Amino acid sequence: MGEKKICNNMNKKVIVGGVALICYANTLFGSFVFDDTEAIVKNKDVNPKSSLIDVFKNDFWGGDISKNTSHKSYRPLTILTYRFNALLSDFNPMGFHATNILLYVILCILLIPLIQLFIFEKHLKNEISFLSTLLFTVHPVHTETVAALVGRADLLCSIFSLITILLYKKTIQKDSVILLLVISFIVFLAVLTKETAIMVLGLCSVYDIFYTRIFKNGVTKRFFFRFSWLLLTGVGIMYFRLWIMNFERPIFAPVDNPASFSNCIFTKVFTYNYIYLINLLLLIWPQWLCFDWSMGCIPLIEEPYDYRALFVITFWILIGIFLYLLYFNSNISKSSNFLAIFLLILPFIPASNVFFKVGFVIAERTLLLPSVGYCVLISLGFKKITCKFKDNKKRKLLYKYFYGICVIFGIQTILRNQQWLNEKSLFVSALQVCPLNAKVHYNIAKIAADEDDKDLALFEYRKAIELNPFYEQAMNNLANLLRENQKYKEAEVLLRKAVNIRPNFAAAWMNLGIVLTNLNQAKEAESCYLKAIQHRNKYPDCYYNLGNLYLDQHKPEEALNAWKQAVYYKPTHTSAWSNTLVLLDSLQQYEKVIDLGNTALMYNPKSPALHFSIANTLGKMRQFEKAEKHFLEAINFNPYSGLYHSNLGVLYHRWGKLEKARDMYKKAIQLDPNLKSAENNLRTLLYKSNNKIN
Repeated sequence: MGEKKICNNMNKKVIVGGVALICYANTLFGSFVFDDTEAIVKNKDVNPKSSLIDVFKNDFWGGDISKNTSHKSYRPLTILTYRFNALLSDFNPMGFHATNILLYVILCILLIPLIQLFIFEKHLKNEISFLSTLLFTVHPVHTETVAALVGRADLLCSIFSLITILLYKKTIQKDSVILLLVISFIVFLAVLTKETAIMVLGLCSVYDIFYTRIFKNGVTKRFFFRFSWLLLTGVGIMYFRLWIMNFERPIFAPVDNPASFSNCIFTKVFTYNYIYLINLLLLIWPQWLCFDWSMGCIPLIEEPYDYRALFVITFWILIGIFLYLLYFNSNISKSSNFLAIFLLILPFIPASNVFFKVGFVIAERTLLLPSVGYCVLISLGFKKITCKFKDNKKRKLLYKYFYGICVIFGIQTILRNQQWLNEKSLFVSALQVCPLNAKVHYNIAKIAADEDDKDLALFEYRKAIELNPFYEQAMNNLANLLRENQKYKEAEVLLRKAVNIRPNFAAAWMNLGIVLTNLNQAKEAESCYLKAIQHRNKYPDCYYNLGNLYLDQHKPEEALNAWKQAVYYKPTHTSAWSNTLVLLDSLQQYEKVIDLGNTALMYNPKSPALHFSIANTLGKMRQFEKAEKHFLEAINFNPYSGLYHSNLGVLYHRWGKLEKARDMYKKAIQLDPNLKSAENNLRTLLYKSNNKIN
């Protein structure tokens, strides 16, 4: 009998694992989207060549967690898994996505024994655990957690949480201090994957209360000891987290979570509860999924006559009725029901704004662990309904309906994954759910700009600013497009608004400097560049533009110093290197050109501009062979440049290799018919050749 039970559980785990793979296999072909770019691709801590120690000093996004500008999310273990993927696959997104799928499979398989702990009726354990896990596995609300690589923090956090609860059951049975030590260590690791893991300590205590029947048998010394241990563990971990974040809270903007910035109690209470209702609806029927719910996606409930206030009141009434029926009219253990409710509520508390302010309105990945409790409640309710039917045919029909819903959810999950494959489809899909979300329009505009669809980009940026008149990032990006179209005055107005809204917006200060330079307001432009550097001292692009301004003002030393700073902070800044070499060449400082040029090539060995500059200088120094080598390298990396061929022709001309010079001039004219210098040089060469023949 025992072997049959083990085999049955194994079969269920295989089924669940297989279903999870089927649902999320298409995410393998996804790219880095939305937050993935900042958290992984641009995060220096993910690069295996960077300092490993910095992983434990910085926040999730690679910034110094001790600074007040930090997001204060501390998840070094999650970052380490990204580093491992980067080491194996060199930032190939498929490897990252494969890891997320594997973690989700593990999570789903672990759910079967975990849910069995929460079901106290032995005859229901296997069935409820399987039905709940199957519903959880196919639930579309999890697509963000798996398809978005930043969702790995939630996956790891949930896996560690399940392992903790499973071990805690053994701790109760064996009354083992060693297991309590292990649990404390696992919870600490869980918190290093995501902060919300601290709530598993509360789940363990709640489970202990129901399992040991505290309400019936009273508090025992062993329970008190376990409870005290968990409490001290939680306090210790919380102190460590506060210490890491320098005992400072993260700073959020009103657009991130508008209700939390409201001074009206009515607005806060009703808006928060409306958000809870939306979260519940996403669990019941996840038709409306969106990558971001901020910036006007859910307007505040500010007046009693707002129709959504009625939804909130109805929500409270239905919750009350549900709890009443659950307690007084249930043929299934009340312990199982209420444990499922706690499993739904407790993991959601960190996202509820009850104890502290969060930086989002709705985040679907925060529903990962709470959805376990929801799925258990649904399965318990389903089982209660089936028990009322004595006819086996009707029962089988109900099971077909249940599995049919699972199939529908699975298909919806696969389709939603398709939208997560690239940013364009993800952002476009969000318009159907949150058309009032300024961030959605902003991101669509960014994609359009990258695809050189400037008309759409201009429209979407304007729409984003219309929906959020204080959207300084949209103003900055729109101003850049207008600057490219030489609409400098309009760009100036937008950038001045942007820096007025956010005075430390370094990029906007720099772009304002560029615009003012084009408007011949050099003095104020210089001031803007310096303000940008003041707010972001390691700003290579700003130093580069400042150097260009000094060059226009005929201040060569100041220009060289600015470009020197640019390449110091960004050694791959080829434009700054190239400008430096050209200026030094014009100042006839040829030895410096060669020395700095070789240094620049160490960081940019495939830069045609650098090879070209060095070649020109070597030619003036009559080091023809070395110059030829660099010209050929430049042409190799940029074979369609008429100028490169023309200057190589000049080198051959001076070198006395007239046939090669003629061929290069002809090639240059072929590539660029408007290159008059090549045409004149070729005419001169042919004229001298004819005179020699005559």
